[in-house]
Amino acid sequence: MKTAGTNTTTHRSPVANAAPESGHALQRRVLDGLRAGEFCIAYQGIYRVNDGELAQMEALIRWNHPEYGLLLPGAFCQSFADPEVIDAVTWFVMDTVARDIAAWQHDGGARYTVAVNVPPSVAVLPGFTESVASICKSHDIAMECIEIELAESEDLASFPSIGEVVRRLRARGVNIAMDDFGTGYACLAALGPIDFGTVKIAKELLKEAPRCPNARMVFSSVLALMSRLKVNVVVEGVETAAQAQWLAQWPHVLAQGFFLARPTFGIDKVPGVKHANTIARRRTLRHDHQHLRNSMRLADAA
Repeated sequence: MKTAGTNTTTHRSPVANAAPESGHALQRRVLDGLRAGEFCIAYQGIYRVNDGELAQMEALIRWNHPEYGLLLPGAFCQSFADPEVIDAVTWFVMDTVARDIAAWQHDGGARYTVAVNVPPSVAVLPGFTESVASICKSHDIAMECIEIELAESEDLASFPSIGEVVRRLRARGVNIAMDDFGTGYACLAALGPIDFGTVKIAKELLKEAPRCPNARMVFSSVLALMSRLKVNVVVEGVETAAQAQWLAQWPHVLAQGFFLARPTFGIDKVPGVKHANTIARRRTLRHDHQHLRNSMRLADAA
């Protein structure tokens, strides 16, 4: 599970500080908070570099703690080491996201894929694919609306069955992303045996790229490799206009970061969201415009 949303900083949890004598106090408190409805989901937009259009979103968990206020994941990620906690958190996020997607689409919202961060240790549990399918069915949404981001915090090589899990998910229309490529266990070794549809480039690779020649070379080489592998690319950590302008030389990539949009509560609040009929009208206008231009060319040729 990602320890923080894009462009956030982590800090020691005041909840953990409250009970330093017990390593299990935070785990119990997180589970109690889940049952009490204290957790919620924020959404951050992911945008096309070529035209700035919203392409998809990422779901980010937040804790609306009754005593400490709104906490980012860095404040309680220590609890994720407990299998019961990380399993409960993962399915809470999955179910909440599916419910929010269903409500958004019911109100006429356009279809956007929402990425959910999942630790490999949870993805390989028996029945994972079927559980995702069941949640999507219960909320009446297509499985294609969910993207699974495999977290970089665990070594994929430690889970021999992860390749088969990915194949089963992709066979049912679920895209699989490698999260934070270039950090943790998200490395080149995992790209060969696992059929990723998307690779998310860690913000650390972008941070120095516009002004540092070596960083530019590393970043450009990574994008060239991803292009040859024919995977979609999301560049994380776009924090400045200079970074966004530098990325414009790769119009096929997607970008995510505070410069483009901060996480917000509610799919309908994500900057750039559109209703389905708006997108349909735009497609019709583009089609009509292209048809008109083709007709004009034929007339000129005649």
